[in-house]
Amino acid sequence: MATDAKTAMQASATKTAAFDSTAIDLATRSPLFGNVLWARVIYSAANTSSGAGALTFEVQESADNSTFVKLTQTTESVLTLSTTAQSGEIYIPIVTSKRYVRLSLTGVSGTGATVTYQADLVMARP
Repeated sequence: MATDAKTAMQASATKTAAFDSTAIDLATRSPLFGNVLWARVIYSAANTSSGAGALTFEVQESADNSTFVKLTQTTESVLTLSTTAQSGEIYIPIVTSKRYVRLSLTGVSGTGATVTYQADLVMARP
């Protein structure tokens, strides 16, 4: 699915702990696709070095690009981790009247938990 480079929420990165992406200013981006957007998270190499673990992706909103809160309309996307690496896509719906949104990686648990991911805003879930 093609996307606008200005709607990238997170360039490809490998993370081992909680992390917040840079916010996207919805007021200055090219067409905002109406009121409902989707955060598409493409992940790979999601695993632990031993045992089990988990991590959660969530979308947060802000009116001032300073104080962010989790969108209440959004369900969290939780990945259960094991020593077997997994990959896939997660689509998180975004309905907001706030100007800024960002993707947050939270709840990273498990021995040596790691994930490589990238995220962007898209118009629709396939």
